[in-house]
Amino acid sequence: MVELAAVGIIVAFIIFGSMMMFEVVPTFIALGGMAIAIGFAGGLGPQTILQDIVAGGSTRLASAMIAAAFGGTLGVLAEKQGILEDIVKSAAELGGDSPLVMAAALYTAVVIASTSISGLGAFILMATIVFPILVSVGFTQKIAGAITLLAYGNGVMLNPSNWVFYQEVTGIALDSVINWALPVAGLAYVVGIIYVFLKVRNTEIQATLAETDTSGMSTSVPKYALIAPVIPVGLVVFDIMNVYAAFIVGIVYAAVFSQPGLEGIKNLGGTLNLITQSFHDGIKQVAPAIALMVAIGWLLKAVFADPISSTMEPLLMQIIPESMVLYAIMFSVLAPLALYRGPMNIWGLGSGIIGVLAAIGINPQLITTTAISALRVQAPGDPTNTHNAWAAEELEVSVNSITKEILPFIWVIAAGGVVTSVYLFGL
Repeated sequence: MVELAAVGIIVAFIIFGSMMMFEVVPTFIALGGMAIAIGFAGGLGPQTILQDIVAGGSTRLASAMIAAAFGGTLGVLAEKQGILEDIVKSAAELGGDSPLVMAAALYTAVVIASTSISGLGAFILMATIVFPILVSVGFTQKIAGAITLLAYGNGVMLNPSNWVFYQEVTGIALDSVINWALPVAGLAYVVGIIYVFLKVRNTEIQATLAETDTSGMSTSVPKYALIAPVIPVGLVVFDIMNVYAAFIVGIVYAAVFSQPGLEGIKNLGGTLNLITQSFHDGIKQVAPAIALMVAIGWLLKAVFADPISSTMEPLLMQIIPESMVLYAIMFSVLAPLALYRGPMNIWGLGSGIIGVLAAIGINPQLITTTAISALRVQAPGDPTNTHNAWAAEELEVSVNSITKEILPFIWVIAAGGVVTSVYLFGL
């Protein structure tokens, strides 16, 4: 009977996972259907499924939803007040006459901006500035897209709203997420700059350097306002305040100091209206992510249910290596399975898989950060991401060609993330 239930659970994973990967139905529907099907396969009754999985799961990731709303608010403010635009423009001015410095400065600017932005709109705002500059110094359209997406994937690793989501999936401590994220983000930055350096060695780029012109790229936002996106990161990393309070400080700072002089304080009513409107718009920006969190909450409640986790334990314990060396090799090799909504994607099927693994007793810190490592491939490289699809269309290149271009580099970052997970939580 237990074996039959295990087969039913696996079949549910395969059917709904395939529907998700091949976009037969929206991800939200596939995840919700998977959660309910797993519940039935595991022997849960209709009332338990409705009360525990659907009702209880809807608020399972409530903390992450609120963090996403605050993060979306700061992102909208940074976009609306010109902070994101000026970060990129300032980086371009800093680059001067060197294509290497120019590209490295723009890469850094996108990393900084991506620590707070949410939604396609903010990415488009940055990319529409970055793409023409990179192309003007001789980078091909494909490489311009690759540099921008690498930087974006690097920056979102440091987004506190994402940290809360990772924390909530298996209930690990926020400190564990941060201890993993900081060194891996550093590795991603080094790999990104190496990629830039390798592409700058192209003689065609050096030959077109004289055509570069950044003289008309004056900025208008006060320079001290440009630190707004990284304020929440610093406050959380140095344990000064929690994520929500840190975002509030960042939001108020952005609203007040993005205005010239003391206008943000003198016109207090206007500033408060700006914050309120940004909060409304920020929720709209992150609404798709919040919807996914609702469905992921259902799936997590299903796989953590005692009958289901106990049913899957014998099978999974045979698959997961006991040796941490083999574990690191296995999950490093499997990291690209996060692409195309695959089984290593924590924003889809992967959330259910790591939920099962955590439920059967594998160290939640280890398995969660391993799954986040696979996101290092997904965030900048998945052709099904809206920002990847838009970038490819804007640059008139194949979305899959950008993925192929950066895959070796993001695979290295993912492998480094798995090794860091094992070092921190597996040894």
